[in-house]
Amino acid sequence: MDASPTRGATTSRPSGSGVRFRPDIQGLRAVAVVLVALDHARVGPFSGGFVGVDVFFVVSGFLITGLLLAEIDRTGRLSLLDFYARRARRILPAACLVLVATSVACYLVLSGPDTIRVLGDVLWAAFFLANVKFAADETDYWAQDVGASPIQHFWSLAVEEQFYLGLPLLLLGLAVLARHLGTRRSLVPATIAVACVASFAYGVALTASDPLAAYFSTPARIWELGLGAGLAATAVHVRRLPAAVLGVAAWVGVAMIAVSALAYGDGTAFPGVPALLPVVGSVLVLAGGLRDVGWGAQSFLSWRPMGWIGDRSYSLYLWHWPALVVVAEVWRTPSGLSGLAVLAVALLLSDLTYRFVENPFRTGTFVAPRSRGLLLYPVTAALVAVTAWGVNAQVVAELNRPEPPVAVADYADEANLSERPEVALVQASVLAAEDARPVPQPLQPDPLSLVDRDEPVAADLGECEYFGMPEEMPLCPRGDPDGERTMVLLGDSHMRHWIPAIEPIAREQGYRAYFFVYQGCTPALVTPITPLKDQPDTDCDAFHTWSQEQIAELRPDLVFMSTDTQFEYLDEDGERTGDNREIAGLIEQGMVDRIDAVEPYAGRIVVIGDVPRLAFDPTVIAERGATLADGLSDPQPRSMLMRRAVRDAAQATGVDYVDPKRWFCAFDKCPVVVGDYLTRRDRGHMTLEYSESLTKPLARATDLR
Repeated sequence: MDASPTRGATTSRPSGSGVRFRPDIQGLRAVAVVLVALDHARVGPFSGGFVGVDVFFVVSGFLITGLLLAEIDRTGRLSLLDFYARRARRILPAACLVLVATSVACYLVLSGPDTIRVLGDVLWAAFFLANVKFAADETDYWAQDVGASPIQHFWSLAVEEQFYLGLPLLLLGLAVLARHLGTRRSLVPATIAVACVASFAYGVALTASDPLAAYFSTPARIWELGLGAGLAATAVHVRRLPAAVLGVAAWVGVAMIAVSALAYGDGTAFPGVPALLPVVGSVLVLAGGLRDVGWGAQSFLSWRPMGWIGDRSYSLYLWHWPALVVVAEVWRTPSGLSGLAVLAVALLLSDLTYRFVENPFRTGTFVAPRSRGLLLYPVTAALVAVTAWGVNAQVVAELNRPEPPVAVADYADEANLSERPEVALVQASVLAAEDARPVPQPLQPDPLSLVDRDEPVAADLGECEYFGMPEEMPLCPRGDPDGERTMVLLGDSHMRHWIPAIEPIAREQGYRAYFFVYQGCTPALVTPITPLKDQPDTDCDAFHTWSQEQIAELRPDLVFMSTDTQFEYLDEDGERTGDNREIAGLIEQGMVDRIDAVEPYAGRIVVIGDVPRLAFDPTVIAERGATLADGLSDPQPRSMLMRRAVRDAAQATGVDYVDPKRWFCAFDKCPVVVGDYLTRRDRGHMTLEYSESLTKPLARATDLR
């Protein structure tokens, strides 16, 4: 995303692939960053504005490769230390500033757990590995309303810098080899061509199989930078084309970028074949500028305001996304005029950064010699790390200030509380939230555990993790492995979160327990649409068949069922439906069908109703200044609709039904904190600790005591 070379760069190279200052390239950078920013800010019709990143890739590949080849042509050698020192002076100061400022801003506006999550992203970004982090987290680039990281856009900077780790070595090696073989520079474009073809093929294949990973993958993106590099390597030949051809090519390229920005959107398979349109378009624009054509696109792209934005494109790219995310947290998601207002502030920050950070470091006012430039790598990484450590320490300190938990006795004289202590505690917790009492500390679990990857958030299934339908599907007896009776848990992740409560019951009552749970796959005999691949979940259908076969063989004495619901299913005609009432009908009938299928092989079936879903993320109680009132939610209406469907299915088939609502909600309100327990790890799933605390209440409700 950098703007090298920028104003003042000159060249006279015999190769013809020079990197003289070209105002049209600054204009192309302006187009790229404006498209990205308008897309993110939801301004105008640019639903495919994300292709601006691909334009950046092509431009960067062209310019950096041109600089490297120019040095090799001029001196016959290539100084890696000089190259990386220049990159450090160009990239690190502004990136470090934005990372530090974003860390502090997140501390001020986000919850403690969310701040900790962002700080982790900050550290990955500081070492140019943000794309690896977001790919590992299966981040959905387009799900920008769902806890989007303000550092998410650093993935593209990471891709570029990873590419440039190897590019100088490759070019230097090819130059040496070419001299020995007497092939001059023909090896360079040939090698780049092979790499581009391999990268493009890999990107298309990965986009089809794992689009989330493909989006952030450096190997899947190399061809985009590579095409720019290839143009730089062949510029002397391209420049010989007729001026009219190059002029037309530039305008065609502009049109290709414009069409992709207007026509693409969330559903575009990217960076697969559709990426060819903006990438090839960018190559054509760059090629068209190799010769002066009065009527070419260069006259438009060289317009002075375009150049002004192009000069600041790197800083604008860095600032615009954190600004949008922070504003969304403290106010609302920017769009339209509000989006433009946020971008105006980001542009002001970009101008200040360009004037007082980018230029002084780039031109050598602050750091000129090679050694000092190289020192920027450890210095900026250390500065970011120290900032992240300091913010993290402050968040942890704030979340560990002692505060007593709510007790039933606190409200026993003020309200007619239930005789059941676990229900009375929920009621007291609602009343305490209405009084805006402080959040008790410490909580079980610590809210920070919700973002700590080392802490388990779901019950361990050991070798019997069936998600993805592995080739080996073993049976893992739990509870009392030597018990004379058999128990089966059947359902999705909303059955899984009951394991800490049910397993002690199985152990005490002498049940061998088998956990047939598969996330996202309801026990109801219906076919969900998997959100990751946006297609019917045939693995879920296969799991239905497999689990039914196991139940028929085991003939369990007791079967527990519980379920959540996805947002889309196949209806009776095999068509997709997202209508909530239609889905409720499908779930009800699907549960009836499954109960009827299981009943001949089971001694008893117990359906546990779903936990009422919260209207917001439970980590709000860890925000600065939060009270229990901030963690008091209405039960989500859709959740209640689906709960009724499951209850009706249980009643229609005459099996036992347990409604857990009383352990989570009271007086039509659902508190995030009950006593000293954090009840949810997200809007719909229980924490392991609260689930375990419900062992005795669940045993009483099911007569298993």
